[in-house]
Formats: sequence, C-alpha cells, structure tokens
Amino acid sequence: MGNINYRADCELVTARALEELFRAAGLEGRAGDKILRAFKNSPIVRFAVAGDRLIGACRAITDGEYHAFMYDVAVDPKYQGLAIGKELISRVLSELRVWRVMLVADAKVQGFYRQFGFTPYENVMAKCDRQWLFDNPR
Repeated sequence: MGNINYRADCELVTARALEELFRAAGLEGRAGDKILRAFKNSPIVRFAVAGDRLIGACRAITDGEYHAFMYDVAVDPKYQGLAIGKELISRVLSELRVWRVMLVADAKVQGFYRQFGFTPYENVMAKCDRQWLFDNPR
C-alpha cells in the first residue's frame, strides 16, 4: 500500500479530504469547513497520509493538567488492518500527560480501544443536540 507518513499539523489537510475520509470510514455528520476548523482548533492532531491521500486522522483536546478527550479517530477502510489507527492513537496518547482521557466509541469498536487501556466509565453524561449541527452549519 506504499509509504505511510504521519503528520502533526493541519498544514496540508483540506476540508474536502477530511470529509471524504470520514464518509469512507462511516463517520457521517462531519462536513465542510467545520470539520477542518475542529481539527485546527484542537491542540493535538495526527494524520496518516499515503502519497497525497489522507488515510487516517485523530485529534484531542485537553486542559493539559487533568483531562483530555479524544475525537474523530478515522482510518480509510482500504487501509484498515495495517496498524494505522493504533499508530495515530499511540501518538496522540503520548502527548496527553493527564490522568483521564475519554472518548466516545460505538460498542462494535470498543474492543479496539481496550488495548490502549480504555474501559467503560461510569457516571458520564452527555447533552447531544444534533439539530444544533444543522442550525449552525458555518
């Protein structure tokens, strides 16, 4: 599948490339310039690139002291099984020097995250307003 390079900045990443990656990975609902801004506004980002094609992405936000949240872990299905997701997550986790890192993961992929020490976490709540996404497309 060729050489895979890892990047730690958004310099060469486009909104279109991110949108295509997330669509291919089945992570719908992330589109347009908004997804690129989300990565640019995150202090820790990692990308996997094969040639000029974006094939993986991951980002995290953190207070740098206690807590962090990992988001948007995606690998193009054509490149899954090559440890790209593991590499992206390992690189992000190595930057997070906090005691608690959280993420949201569907039941079908939770086993993958367990190898990094993630486990179900009690007492977590969320307020989700999907309509807000449509009302605020920016």
